Amino acid sequence: MEKLNLEPKENQESTTANSNEKSVNQEKVKVFLGKTEDGAEVYDRDDSHFHGEGGLTTELLSEALSTIDTDERDFIKETVTFDHPVGEQTCVEVGPEDNIVKVYRKGRSGQTPMVKNREAEPCDSVIVILKKDHSIQDKNVYELITSFVSEGSVREPWDPNLQTEEEQQQSKDFWDSHAIIYNDDLIDWERTKGFEFMSEAERKAELIRQKTVYAGLFLEPDDLFQKVQPTLEKAIEHPHITTSFKPTVEQLNLDQIGSKAKITAIGYGNDGRNEGLLVKIEAENPEIQKVCDALETPHITLSLGKGGQAKNTAFLDFEPLERPIELSGAYGLFSQGSVIKEKDELE
Repeated sequence: MEKLNLEPKENQESTTANSNEKSVNQEKVKVFLGKTEDGAEVYDRDDSHFHGEGGLTTELLSEALSTIDTDERDFIKETVTFDHPVGEQTCVEVGPEDNIVKVYRKGRSGQTPMVKNREAEPCDSVIVILKKDHSIQDKNVYELITSFVSEGSVREPWDPNLQTEEEQQQSKDFWDSHAIIYNDDLIDWERTKGFEFMSEAERKAELIRQKTVYAGLFLEPDDLFQKVQPTLEKAIEHPHITTSFKPTVEQLNLDQIGSKAKITAIGYGNDGRNEGLLVKIEAENPEIQKVCDALETPHITLSLGKGGQAKNTAFLDFEPLERPIELSGAYGLFSQGSVIKEKDELE
């Protein structure tokens, strides 16, 4: 397959001592998959979710991509239907009579139902999910999130990207009545077997981990934005200091949910794409303080402009504030579109 060297525009600027120490300067290489109807280029992501087990090939995916008009949307989910069967659907409707087991699939953070007594069904459709790559300037480029032969599917109930109660209920309803055809090669056996032998408390923590996008100190938006007015196009809905992205069970620090911290903003940065504050943290809980002390560049993203991504706020050139800004926060988790800052909110 063709390969393209994709390096964010900010990496092409003059190198500083600070940027030399950060992975943002590392070269990214992605695999080219095809072009959409309106000429957007599509590349696979590093942890590819290209599903060949249903009969999907790179040629078939390229043909499906060529029918999609992106209209430069940020997120695209399309069902491309052909006039003939193109493979087999491995996600099938199931009932009480079916033999279903819950397993961890490779590359998945939660469990998936698999059915042992069913066969894959002929299918004439391909699902394609794409995300716009804003790090590539002046070019319409997308990253493949996933693609598979299917008439339709929804995110699994543990997926942290489920944003609303409606989406969560839709996911639950779908996966209560559907399962993936059993396939040994897709199963992460170590994690699947490990879950079976967990205690009840360990299982609860594991299920919380599956749904958590990040852990951190969360601020009240009204308090923050009264003291610092965001200037870029999109103000952050849940301003926070990330302590761990996609945390392990240990990094959840469930016993410290809700613990408070004094936060002092000491620097400000804005490059037109990202706007943020550099901060110092004094946490009430020593475990949370230890986590915060380990952060290389503790910061709060205030707002994002075109092409901005919150993960890049850490690389801003922060200028010292004439007067530090006193703020407060509480330790919590961001899960399925909501912030959890109280222990009784944990499922």
